[in-house]
Amino acid sequence: MAPMRERAHRASIGMGTSPHRGVCGSKCQHRKRGDMQRPTARFVNGVISAIIVVFFIVHGMLGSFGVLAGFTSPFSWLVWLGMALVVAHILVSIITSYQQMTDAEFPPSARKKRHLVLKWVTGGLLAIVACAHIAAINIYGATALQASLSAAAFGVVLCAVLAIHLCVGSKSLLKDLEIDRRHKMAFRVVVCVVCAAIAIALLVMAR
Repeated sequence: MAPMRERAHRASIGMGTSPHRGVCGSKCQHRKRGDMQRPTARFVNGVISAIIVVFFIVHGMLGSFGVLAGFTSPFSWLVWLGMALVVAHILVSIITSYQQMTDAEFPPSARKKRHLVLKWVTGGLLAIVACAHIAAINIYGATALQASLSAAAFGVVLCAVLAIHLCVGSKSLLKDLEIDRRHKMAFRVVVCVVCAAIAIALLVMAR
């Protein structure tokens, strides 16, 4: 009788009727379905964020290294296109943040809530500094600011805030783009190196 009971027990485990295995199997399947039904807004926000990262880096390089080489770009309208993408990023981020905070099935932990707050704080600070940067260019002109040490110092602050915001949001960005999150450290290193190079170029330009 004992072997028969053992076979029956093994069969119940294989069929998923065991209390522990059944619950785990159902939860794992449910999580997979949840991942497949991930809101499209997160992926869209990830794509927009990636484009903005490229825009900021290219814009910073053209504004520092390009000026040092005597290059000026006639495509100023690209700046306003970038600002439009930033506005879209903010609006979609509001949607994704609301979805995350109101998720009754998988509510965010206290750590995720703190991380979300940190992303909004650094993002808001970046928006303020970027708006001040645009206002200064519109008021004084890019040419007048090129030789200004105070303007260069402000550009360094902008680079630093950008690097901080990207480092804070690196894990979320890679996740939204469905990229392995193990690459987040490499992403952070590249971002910090590029931002530091742009900041140094700004200081050299203002000597």
